[in-house]
Amino acid sequence: MKEKLMFQNAPHVRQSESVVTMMTDVIFALLPIYFMAFFYHGARSLVLGLVGIISCSVLSLLGSFFLREKPVPDLTPIITGLIIPLLLPADIPYYTVVSACAVAIFVVKVPFGGTGSNLFNPAAVGFASVAICWPELVFRYPVTMQAVEVFGKSTVKIAQSPAYSLSLGAVPDYNILDMLLGTAPGPMGATNILVVVACGIFLIVKKAVNWITPVSFLLPYSALCMIFPRISVSPLESLCYELFSGAIIFGAFFMLTEPVTSPKRDFGKLMAGISAAVVVFLFRYYGGFEMGFASALILMNVFSPIFDAICESVLHVIRHKESISDSLKAEMKRKKEEKEKPVVRPVKKVEETEAPGIPEETEVPEEPVEIDLSEEKEEEKEAAQL
Repeated sequence: MKEKLMFQNAPHVRQSESVVTMMTDVIFALLPIYFMAFFYHGARSLVLGLVGIISCSVLSLLGSFFLREKPVPDLTPIITGLIIPLLLPADIPYYTVVSACAVAIFVVKVPFGGTGSNLFNPAAVGFASVAICWPELVFRYPVTMQAVEVFGKSTVKIAQSPAYSLSLGAVPDYNILDMLLGTAPGPMGATNILVVVACGIFLIVKKAVNWITPVSFLLPYSALCMIFPRISVSPLESLCYELFSGAIIFGAFFMLTEPVTSPKRDFGKLMAGISAAVVVFLFRYYGGFEMGFASALILMNVFSPIFDAICESVLHVIRHKESISDSLKAEMKRKKEEKEKPVVRPVKKVEETEAPGIPEETEVPEEPVEIDLSEEKEEEKEAAQL
C-alpha cells in the first residue's frame, strides 16, 4: 500500500520527537501548576480544568464533523482547555470557561483549518473574549488558602491583585516572597512563580519549546521595567513586581512559545521576543486591562509571518554574498595558478617552399611517331619476285 505525502504547517519536530510527544510534555508541565491551584483554592480549580478539556475536545470533534474531515488525534485541544482556566480566577463561573473554549475552537482553530493552521493563539483569543464580555468576573480574584465552592455561588473573600495595584501606580500590599510562592491573589495558574519557572525549564530541557523565545522576551521586558518604573521603589524591586504579577512568566513559557503562531527560524523568534516585550510593556502601562499580555500576544501573532519573511530575506542575502565571495575566491585562485605556471611556447614547423620566380620542371609527354609501312611491303614483294 502506497503512503500519501501530507503537507502540513507547524508544529514540526525533528529527530525522534513527534507532535504527540511534544504536546504530552506540555501537559505534564501544566499538571504541577494545577496541583498548586488545588492546594491554594481547592477542588474547584481541578473541575475548571476538566471543564476546559471536555469543552475544547468536544468542540474540536464538532468542528471536524462540520468540515467533513477526519478528526486528527492530537492533544492541542487538551492543552488549550488546560491553559484557559489557568488565566482566570478560581471562582470563575463554568459558563465563562465554556465560552472562552468555544471562541478558541470555533473562531480561531476550525475556520482556518484546524491544528497547525490557526493564525492566532487560541487560548489568548479565548481569554481576551471573556475579559471583554465579563471583566467584573475575570478580574476579581479570591484570596488564597480558602477553598472555593465547587458548585454554586462563591462566598470566598475577594482581593485586589498586585497587577491591579501596579496599574493604579500603587505599591502592592504583598511582598515579593508572597508572589514567588503564589500566596498573592491573581490568575490561579500564574501566581506561583517558582513552580511556573520550574515547569518552563522542564519544557526547555525536553526541547518542547525553544529557549530563545522566552529569554528574548523576558530580558528586554525586564530592562524596560527597570528603566521606566511605575511605582516609587528601587528598580530591582519594581522589576520583581512587574515580572511576578499577572501572567508574564506563565505566558512567556506556555503561550508565546506556541509552535504554530510563533516564527519558525531562530532569528525570527529573537525578533518576535523583543517585539513582544515592547508591546506587552506598552499594553501593561497604557492598556485598559491589568492582564495586557493576552492582547499583546494576539497583536504579535499578526506579525509572525512578517518576521519569517524578514528572516528568510536576510538569510538569502547572506547566502548570496557567500556564494559570490566563494566564486570570486575561486577565480582569483585560478588566475594566480595560471600566473605561476611556466610559459611554454610551442615551436611551429616551417614548411619548405620553393623560391619565387623559378618554374617547376614539368615533363612534356612524347608525341606518338607515325611509321609508314608501305615501303616495307614493296621491298617484300621485290624479294619474292627474285
